[in-house]
This record gives sequence, structure tokens and C-alpha cells, in this order.
Amino acid sequence: MENRVFYIALGDSLTAGVGASTHARSFTANFFQAIKQTKECQYMNFGKSGRSSGELLQFLIDSKIRDLLKIATHITITTGGIDMIRAYSNNVNFLEYVRTVQTLKQNLRHILCNITETNPNTQVFLMGLYNPGPLDHKLYELANNLIRRINKLYEETAKQFGIHTIDPMDSFLNKPHLLADEVHPNDLGYRIITDLFLNKQSRSTHIRAVGQNGKGVMPWEFEE
Repeated sequence: MENRVFYIALGDSLTAGVGASTHARSFTANFFQAIKQTKECQYMNFGKSGRSSGELLQFLIDSKIRDLLKIATHITITTGGIDMIRAYSNNVNFLEYVRTVQTLKQNLRHILCNITETNPNTQVFLMGLYNPGPLDHKLYELANNLIRRINKLYEETAKQFGIHTIDPMDSFLNKPHLLADEVHPNDLGYRIITDLFLNKQSRSTHIRAVGQNGKGVMPWEFEE
């Protein structure tokens, strides 16, 4: 069915909407409201706070979620942030950071391979990381360089699977007014993330629906 939308959100606390005043103000809920075209469209959120990339990979092995992935039209993924937060919390050295990033890369490849093999026709959007730290933090510049490298890794890995990537780094860099706490976005921050996803959706698919006036209408301009 041409107007069918079945959107599945996968990931960590960002997908779960931690920091938003209500779930309706999370980026996943906003993204769904924007892309759905009929009341029959569906949205399922499988975000879990504190879920690492390895734990997301394990979750995808579950046969129940695989059955749902087979019929999804849109999938968004947020992962990797908790991997880096755990490394930072454990005060690891540079070599351990390198190992963490290598493990993250391997997990990411397995995650994307799992999804694209299960459903090669769905649109998949993978979001990279951002630095929520303050400008005066002693590791601010180091974190910026590391995260930009990770986001480049995300982009290169996703390209191999024909998956769209969203880089939120510059949108959040040194902008504490977008955060609800030390890590998570507030309502405005999630609105910005939503716009990043919608811009990628618009450029990558060029979907148009014909309105009553015969004009091309973007899916997120429809009302219920």
C-alpha cells in the first residue's frame, strides 16, 4: 500500500526520549507525526535507556523484533553514546578508547547487516553522536575530535549498507540550552534532532503525495 508507514525506533535513551517533557515531544514521536500519511500508520518504540551497541545487537537477535523489522517502512537507530559514556566513567586510557571505538564499529556493522538482511527495502536512518560537555571541560577538545571521528566512521559504515546518517554534532556543540541534563536533549533539543531526520528524509526519498489542489505535498504536512 503506497501510503503505508510502519516506523520502528531502535536504540538507547535518545530513542526512549529521556529528557523530553512528554514522550510526544521526543524525536521519534515527532518524526512519526511528520511521516505518517493516514490514521492506519503505525509506530513502535524500542528505545531503552542505558543500552549499549552490543546490547542493541543482542536485542535484534530476538525473533519477535525480526518479524517486525521485516514489515517496517522506516527505522531509526541511536546507539554508541552509552559505550563512550561507560569508557569515560571507567577512566580508561587512550588505548582502551581505541578498543571501545573498534568494538562499537564491529557492533554497528553487525546491527546494520542484521537489519538490511532482514528487510532490504526499508529506509534506515542512523544518528551519530554529539558532545554534551561544557566548553570549559578539560577534555572538551579531545572529546570533539574523538566524536567527529566516530561520526565519520558511522557515515562510512552506513554507506556500505545504503543507510542514511544524521550528524548532530554541530547542532549541539556548546549549546547547553538544548539539554535537559548533562547528556540528554530537552524538548527544543529533540525538535532539532527531528528536523535533522526530516531533512535527511526529504533529501533522500523525495516523497510527494498529491493533495486536493494537485500540488506536491510532503508527508509531514498531512493532518489526521
